[in-house]
Amino acid sequence: MNTLIRIARDLSERGCISQEDFDAASEFFGREGEMRAKAEKFIKEGRFLGSDLKEKLAVTLCAADIARVRYAERGIPESIFYDTMSDIGVWTAQARRDGEGEGLSNTPWLLHHVRLELFKLGRLQFQPIKRPVILDMGCALKIARMLPKLCLNVHIPRGGKLDLSACEASLYGAPMFFEKYFRQSYSAFCCLSWLLYPGNKAFMKEKSNILAFSRLFEVIGEKKYDGDALYYIFGARKIDPKSITPLTSLQASALEYYKSGGAFGLGFGVRNAQKSLG
Repeated sequence: MNTLIRIARDLSERGCISQEDFDAASEFFGREGEMRAKAEKFIKEGRFLGSDLKEKLAVTLCAADIARVRYAERGIPESIFYDTMSDIGVWTAQARRDGEGEGLSNTPWLLHHVRLELFKLGRLQFQPIKRPVILDMGCALKIARMLPKLCLNVHIPRGGKLDLSACEASLYGAPMFFEKYFRQSYSAFCCLSWLLYPGNKAFMKEKSNILAFSRLFEVIGEKKYDGDALYYIFGARKIDPKSITPLTSLQASALEYYKSGGAFGLGFGVRNAQKSLG
């Protein structure tokens, strides 16, 4: 069995990708050598020039197989490998929802996963980055004062409930993971997300998981921007409020807020990693 078939079958059996994804990648099973060469180039150069979504998926799967070897070399548990690579299935599903077809479009994001630059540790994903500068949110000076040169950027992957205890457990374990497997200490987290926008309080229930998550960080910058909230609440970055039939209580309250002239946005938050240690 060639390595492309093996990784596709393995990730499919683990629930990281769907049967539809396996079938899409299968069109390239007979071109394993070519896909692997493109995967090595993808990892090295950081870009993939092809436009065929199914080929992008096949190349990303080969890149994941290459990453698995590097996981093993560092002694990182296989469970973390599978949790991290499950994002491939998240984004193939997103491509279908966006009407792009079968396969994978967001290869720039998955590049972090196969380069061992991002890991899913429990409910959250963590990406080591240099001190960020968010100039258009008016908090660059605060960031310079509050964050060390290196910090852990927090991402909230789609899928699953945004359970506060699960998020706290992720924040607790992340510094220890990077200390153990990369011999690198991190003393702070940062997070840029629509989930942290202070204006969310205007339409969300006080006890909502999203507001509880936002309180895990000190929000030091904000910016009005509808795109992300609309995308993650309604599935599109632009909507016609009159044509939307809300399916959830969040959609209903957000729609009413939006119709009344309310704006969504982004929040930038920071957190001392020591808070996560008790």
